[in-house]
Amino acid sequence: LADMLLTFGLVPGSANLFGATYSVFGDIVAAQYPELLKGYYPADQITDTSYLQDIARQAKPTEIAMNNAKPVFNKDKKIDVPTSRKAWHINFDSGRASFSPGASHQLDMLRRDLLVASGAAVEIHGYTDNQGDANANQRLSEDRAFAVQKWMEKAAPVNFPKGRIRIFEHGAQNPVASNSTPQGRAENRRVEIVIGATSR
Repeated sequence: LADMLLTFGLVPGSANLFGATYSVFGDIVAAQYPELLKGYYPADQITDTSYLQDIARQAKPTEIAMNNAKPVFNKDKKIDVPTSRKAWHINFDSGRASFSPGASHQLDMLRRDLLVASGAAVEIHGYTDNQGDANANQRLSEDRAFAVQKWMEKAAPVNFPKGRIRIFEHGAQNPVASNSTPQGRAENRRVEIVIGATSR
């Protein structure tokens, strides 16, 4: 019961893992087979959790059972076996760690992807372009990575407990495009998300 309450986001502070998985893979199928799947109903229209909520009211799981159902992460352990690495171009205000108005869509997409991988540890690697002072860029890349972490932890604290996300700052290191053009610099201002398993 504790597992199911967490799966369907029925615990305060948790997100609907079923809904996230349904939407991610629904989008993939719709994109790959547009002739076969023109669209699909949102998760909240095809899911009935009333029976789970009734059971939970009658036989509420113990705190121990709830804690045992939640994944546990060790913030001191680095990811040994990465299963995914992807660059996300989340828009920030120029020279700052505050999100620009266009960032919300990318943040929601990232949150959804990380919910699907709910048992995996997460690393956020922050990068900047090469404009300005190198030390300031190093701090900015860290601040931006922390901003993404804080957004995730606030959006779904049960699914992003302390220790799940680790931060790495790289400043202008490891550019993925030339810093000599505005387009290249925009590509270099990014966060890379690595998910995977850690050693026990």
